[in-house]
Amino acid sequence: MRRVGLLFLCLGYMLLFGSALWAQEVTLKEALERALKNNPDIAKAELSLAIAQSELRAARGDTFSPTVSIGEQIGLFGASRSGFSLQLKDTISFDTSLWEEEKVNLEKSRRSLEATQEEVKRRVVVAYLEVLRGERELALAQKSLELSREKLRRLEEEYGKGEAAAFLLKEVQGECREKEAVVASLKAQLQLYKERFFALLGEEMQGDPTFAPLPEFSLFLPEEAHLSDFVDISDTLEDLKGQQQVLEASLLRLRRAERPHIALEGTYGKDEWSFSTKYDFSQRSLDVVLERSLALSGSSPETFGVGLVISWDFSPSLAEQKKQVTLKKEMLLLDLATARQNVLFDLREKYLAVLKAREILESKKAVLEAQEEAFAIRKEQFALGALDAVTFLESELQFLTAQKEYENARYDLLESFLAFLRATETPISWETLFAPQGGEKE
Repeated sequence: MRRVGLLFLCLGYMLLFGSALWAQEVTLKEALERALKNNPDIAKAELSLAIAQSELRAARGDTFSPTVSIGEQIGLFGASRSGFSLQLKDTISFDTSLWEEEKVNLEKSRRSLEATQEEVKRRVVVAYLEVLRGERELALAQKSLELSREKLRRLEEEYGKGEAAAFLLKEVQGECREKEAVVASLKAQLQLYKERFFALLGEEMQGDPTFAPLPEFSLFLPEEAHLSDFVDISDTLEDLKGQQQVLEASLLRLRRAERPHIALEGTYGKDEWSFSTKYDFSQRSLDVVLERSLALSGSSPETFGVGLVISWDFSPSLAEQKKQVTLKKEMLLLDLATARQNVLFDLREKYLAVLKAREILESKKAVLEAQEEAFAIRKEQFALGALDAVTFLESELQFLTAQKEYENARYDLLESFLAFLRATETPISWETLFAPQGGEKE
């Protein structure tokens, strides 16, 4: 019996404290940190960055790739030297333009990872605000249902006394059923918002967590005249500049290809070993070959030689290839000019949206203060018995509606500010959104 009692005691303890554990409070600051660790989009961007790093290493490795080969060399008439040889060949290139495209892709992948991280943080904040909006909307709908039920209770009393018409009673009953359906729908929608929020964090929702309200915030915006300072650091411009670098490297290689090739060669041989090297000044490459004949034995005299080789490869297609690259550069310059204009227009649009949202917030704040004063008066009247319950609930509903509209205006301003931060490539963090207590925002 003692064991059974102890078991029930443990189960009760787990249920009591387990439910408290699952009903933990979620804060936006912690959510931003958790999203960076578990979000699948960020993990995918990190894999793309690893692929780009591997591609750059592979491109560099192609310019320094020693190979070993064993082959049989047979004389033309079968009477000359024949047999197997062992060769070690290598080509070392000092031309960094050969992997310019991979370097540009690597930088683009890094920017893409940073952009993905910032976009995920923006979506986390928006999803957090969506939950807070849903909670406020649900509370307002529940208060409206409470008001309708109070009206129904009074009508039922009046109807029982013969002081109210039956159609009025049916009308309020229908109103209550409609608002009950609205409350049930808002509860399901709020549950969906919470599950979607945790999906952004890369987690599964456990229990019914609560979301901490957001503190007051003040925005720090640059002067509108300084918006042009953010144009050249945008990802759009950086991507176009990377394409420009790739075209410059391609054009440089084409120009080298049409020039005469000047190469310095050197050979050395002794016994069954031979070593040869060749440096091409035009291609900036060094060829090295070390060979050992497996058929020969014994000693042989030393041989060596040095020579300068000048050659020129003519190809009619080189001129057309250069022309194509030059035309692509001209197109890219036009794209850069257009992109600068579009980025600046987008910055100005986001900036004006923040100013508009701030003005709307100020107007909603004035309405809320007026409704708060009116509700305080109605509350005193209701406490003194000079106001009936229905009128008091209507006044409370008006106050809650003004409060909801004010909070929604706050969230709209925060979302506008988030969009502006993304446009200016400014990192999103708790410190960027909310000033520390007792100090100013950095």
